[in-house]
Amino acid sequence: MVNINKKLIGVYHLEIINDFLNSINGLTPYFSLVAAYTATVQIPGVSGAGITSELRELTATADVEILALGKAVCLQEGVPSNPSGAPGPSIITHAAFKLIPEMTYLPIDVGLKIMPAVKSIVKLEGASQAKAVSSGQALENEAQAQKLFYSGWKLGVKLGSECANSGHYLIIAETIPGGTTTALGLLLALGINAEELVSSSMPGNAHHLKLEAVKQGFQALGKEKGAFAKTPLAGVAALGDTMQPAVAGMAMGASIHCPVMLGGGTQMAAVVALAAALVKNGEVDRTRIKPENIALVTTRWVSEDATADLSGLGAAIETKFGPFPVCYMSANLDFSQSKYPGMRQYELGFVKEGVGAGAAALAAMLTKNLDPDEFLPYIERSYEQLCL
Repeated sequence: MVNINKKLIGVYHLEIINDFLNSINGLTPYFSLVAAYTATVQIPGVSGAGITSELRELTATADVEILALGKAVCLQEGVPSNPSGAPGPSIITHAAFKLIPEMTYLPIDVGLKIMPAVKSIVKLEGASQAKAVSSGQALENEAQAQKLFYSGWKLGVKLGSECANSGHYLIIAETIPGGTTTALGLLLALGINAEELVSSSMPGNAHHLKLEAVKQGFQALGKEKGAFAKTPLAGVAALGDTMQPAVAGMAMGASIHCPVMLGGGTQMAAVVALAAALVKNGEVDRTRIKPENIALVTTRWVSEDATADLSGLGAAIETKFGPFPVCYMSANLDFSQSKYPGMRQYELGFVKEGVGAGAAALAAMLTKNLDPDEFLPYIERSYEQLCL
């Protein structure tokens, strides 16, 4: 990793980061949020995205509402919070929206458990709640994963074309609590050596619990790691979640027309792995897409997470499936000087990412030419508005 400037840190494929940044210079971000639920989040100890099991069911719904309405209608607490008291990452994305009022917002439902009080939400074909990764049947079947991928592709092509014609680039973010465990499930299903590489919303990470849940899924299937390297969408259906094929399709389709930021950490690395696997296996024609138009953008808390390895994941994906020029970078956020103890919890390893926080933060800092310390007061203001 290397500091490119005060605003961001280069993580992987450093040689093409400046090309990507140049491609979005002068463009306005268009923000899409792909929201879903997986019962994986209820496996004890694997997620800190919500204080109780009941509230974890509302986290993604609340995130959708906050960006659309400026508040979470479904939560009295204001924003989803970590059991530590750290506010959810929606405070960061909310601050970016306040700074860039011209940023378009499109929420996308690919399997929410509780629908938000938002009329403009788009529901993709194949959307449904995912079962726990430990079941070995996270989605109904491979056909459902295919529907999500191709409906995502269709939407991505549409949004990419609209962005290209209107001076925008596309941010695709996610909110799916429990998603780092399903990311591990998909990565191992594809045969990538991802053990202890995925990040977590908790400081200690729960690698053993995540790995045990995925192993239970493999056992239920009677299969082993790498069993789905040649059938990646079947791997999603077995051990992934509904966000993964939808976002992979959206990103690949949109890349034909415009620059795309994947807003997220190791969950989005799993999406990149899925895309690379689909190209490797001939399910997507490499000449039809432009992976160099795609960048994975997260936060410093993920890229510098001592219990994970985002750049190592990037390398492992290409070792398995060959060159796939998607660059990784992180917004260089720092909450150590925040006046709010809850926000300072981020520096202790809580929360880290979600709701496209890294991509939204970088978009805001680039658009308004702010350094991270200059952006911090705007995030604190969102925290005050949403939580206090």
